[in-house]
Amino acid sequence: MSRAVRVVTALALAASGVGLVPVATAAAPESIPVQTYEVAPRQAAPEDRYALAGGCYAVQDRSSGRWVSRTTDGFTATAASPAAAEPFHLQATDLGRYLLFGTARDFLAGETGPRAGDAVVAAAAPSEAADFVLDGTARQGFTLALGERGVAVGPDGALTLGAPSRLAFQGRSGCAAWPEVQTNVTGPVVGQGTSYEESSGYLDAHLHTMAFEFVGGQARCGRPWHPYGVEHALVDCPDHVAGGRGAVLETVLSGGDPIAGHDTVGWPSFGYWPKHDSLTHEQIYYKWLERTWRGGLRLMTTLLVENGQLCTVYPLKKNSCNEMDAVRLQAQRMKEFIRYIDAQSGGPGEGWIQIVTDPEQARRVMNEGRLAIVLGIEISQLFDCTSLLDVDGCTKESIDQDLQAVYDMGVRQMELANKFDNALTGVTGDEGATGVIVNNGNLQTTGRYWQMATCPGDFPHPGIEHDHEHNVDRRQLNATDDTGAPAPLGGRDSIFAGVLSSAGALGAAPAYGPGPHCNERPLTELGSHLIGRMAEKGMMFDPDHMSASARSASMTLLEKADYDGIVSSHSWSDDTIYARIAGTGGIVTPYPRSVEYFIEEYRKVKAAAAESDQYFGIGRGADTNGFGAQAGPRGADAPDPVRYPFTGFGGTRVDKQVSGERTYDLNTDGVAHYGMYVDWVEDLRRAGGDVLMADLRRGPEAYLQAWERARGVEDRSCRPATGIDGLQKGMTPQQVLDAAGQPHEREGREFRYCVTGRRPLVAEFDSADRLLRVDGRTVGGAVGGGSGVRSGPGIAPTGGSLPATGAPALLALVAAGAALTGLALRRRRDG
Repeated sequence: MSRAVRVVTALALAASGVGLVPVATAAAPESIPVQTYEVAPRQAAPEDRYALAGGCYAVQDRSSGRWVSRTTDGFTATAASPAAAEPFHLQATDLGRYLLFGTARDFLAGETGPRAGDAVVAAAAPSEAADFVLDGTARQGFTLALGERGVAVGPDGALTLGAPSRLAFQGRSGCAAWPEVQTNVTGPVVGQGTSYEESSGYLDAHLHTMAFEFVGGQARCGRPWHPYGVEHALVDCPDHVAGGRGAVLETVLSGGDPIAGHDTVGWPSFGYWPKHDSLTHEQIYYKWLERTWRGGLRLMTTLLVENGQLCTVYPLKKNSCNEMDAVRLQAQRMKEFIRYIDAQSGGPGEGWIQIVTDPEQARRVMNEGRLAIVLGIEISQLFDCTSLLDVDGCTKESIDQDLQAVYDMGVRQMELANKFDNALTGVTGDEGATGVIVNNGNLQTTGRYWQMATCPGDFPHPGIEHDHEHNVDRRQLNATDDTGAPAPLGGRDSIFAGVLSSAGALGAAPAYGPGPHCNERPLTELGSHLIGRMAEKGMMFDPDHMSASARSASMTLLEKADYDGIVSSHSWSDDTIYARIAGTGGIVTPYPRSVEYFIEEYRKVKAAAAESDQYFGIGRGADTNGFGAQAGPRGADAPDPVRYPFTGFGGTRVDKQVSGERTYDLNTDGVAHYGMYVDWVEDLRRAGGDVLMADLRRGPEAYLQAWERARGVEDRSCRPATGIDGLQKGMTPQQVLDAAGQPHEREGREFRYCVTGRRPLVAEFDSADRLLRVDGRTVGGAVGGGSGVRSGPGIAPTGGSLPATGAPALLALVAAGAALTGLALRRRRDG
């Protein structure tokens, strides 16, 4: 267990027994302490280089015994005691790297400038010259280094750069307050009692945490963290600074006045941004994300994202426009982000957020009370699979190589397309003004406009109001259905049209025939191949943004394979697909455009899942950070407003969020930034009731169980009483899952299996999390005899190892527009 995770008060974990016959032979579940995440307090005498983060310390030269104090023009090691020393706030910039922030809000730094020498001075602002590598231990003494030189203390106490002196740190008070955004959520961050029982919390399956690097890295303003703090992270774009009048993209998207401009000041006043419908400004600063984690978020997918065509036409850029280059860059940035949070929390792996690559690891992280991150991809030219005038830019062999590369990178969830057709699939397109403009991007990328035609078959009248209820694509401008010009840009994904519009990349998109419309580009043979390879690796497949025919063909492919690793992450499919996903045990996470919309979508999805035997839960797909406008304010006079403070997840107290000089209120600001999703959940609770909230808390578990089944674990359906094979004393919970499949309940140290015609079978683990008893019997060897749990892959005895793969299954699957395709879906646990 991480040293940042502490075990607190014990809570009894009583078995609910809902829908099951009580087990007479098993004892009541043991009372197990619930895990709670907290960062260990800073030590008065820190033992290692990571333990100083966020602390207030005096610095001592160990050789002379003197302490560093302030002088009229800098610092010197001449003070006789810690009380006379300068108190420095140690602000971590990375693991083992620190700024030393003084009481005059200045920084210990090496001298810079054209005449810079070896002096150590007081600098007004942070820079590389103030970003010290701290090394050593309390026993050996610590050093502060800049490159090959470090802080050296002379005989007279003068501080210079040279051979670094050995230093000591002593905790004290009196430091200047480091500027930072507040979370305003207090109370314990609770997890679960064991690392393998059912998880609880909230799920967001669609975020763009690293979108500050999107569209070449200069279209969006601000970033989720900066080594030098909030004053450097939450700033406007350079092209916005002239009173916002140069912010062409923001003006196009917001409908703002290009003459009046906008308030460009971010921290600390935030006069204009962040706000719920500004798509060019940062909304997932790490403290806002921390607020939502403290409020119950336990699992999220961060989508690595780019659009090469937008990047190419947008005049400001610093990154490569190749979409796979962007994926690699943003994956690197995500790992740097994790390192930064680890650095604030006490060392490698100690932070409240961790990237996970399998459901077992995800459950362990979540049950410790931390936030598990799944890496995903959402781009238009996945694996460079362009299709220019039907000439494909990839092959099956190149797809296999690229898929393995991103899998090794940690990616576990993917869409096949975003805005433009490619060699894998057609896209569903956009509607209204966004569709007209983005269609021109499709022309530049593929050599053709979207091949939208009136859908074949028996559809409702062309004037139907809700295309999304049917397996059709987004309605395009056409003479039969539409009159006049489409509405102005706004809402979902308008940033794509906004970039093309602001860059002048416009053209005359065609007027199509009457709706409803269907893109004639289907799921291709290459697309079917990729889906099959994803299934082999147990990855989560997302059909969002694919054309109607392609997403339907994808579902048919996976339904025939009995593959459950499917997620529609942000309402870019249609109701027929959501129903099929829910019915097969996948998961749907609707876009939370408003509380009312989310409740409507939840009810439809739950109704569709009623026939499934699998675990049901719901999550959201917020699409935050540039792609989707977030839920707007309800208004100060709206009935039944959110009232502050309120009690949130796990008994936390939630107050209005404070960022610098700005206080946010959901009623008047809406979801202005990601931290406001704590408040949005409270609004949802008031409108949706207890049953919805219970299903919302089940969202992460539903995702994990679908992911487990994708990786070869048998589902949780009731089994006939035909015997049990392969279970042995000492097995880990994961080995039991592999052998016996998913239990009907996971509580404390027990797995409960539903068995037809008899009481549940209980597999009980000991305090070391090893299998101890089955049906109340302590087991010494293989378990057998009428228990009703069907065995899975063979399991080695204690001390052995799991086999690399489960049994191969050769399945004949249907690909859209193609002949019957044979696809081997070997469900592998090792990727």
